[in-house]
Amino acid sequence: MNDLQATFVFTGGGISQTDKLIDRLQRSAGQWVSLPTLVGYTGAYAVHSRVSDARKRGCCIEQRTEVAKDGVRHSFYRLLAP
Repeated sequence: MNDLQATFVFTGGGISQTDKLIDRLQRSAGQWVSLPTLVGYTGAYAVHSRVSDARKRGCCIEQRTEVAKDGVRHSFYRLLAP
């Protein structure tokens, strides 16, 4: 290994971002949760990837996008079934 290559050692024991996402959506009891809320709760900036992971675990997650008058898109997610 050269001196410039970083090493990563998995220590385990933490809660995954996907688990945090599922927890937050479960606590919302079927209500829509905004993307910024999920980013803040999970620490995941690639929320769509964590949603994909949760779907692979069997979660039924719905996504919707709203477009504001200024053209800015806002994404929301909700858990339909665990």
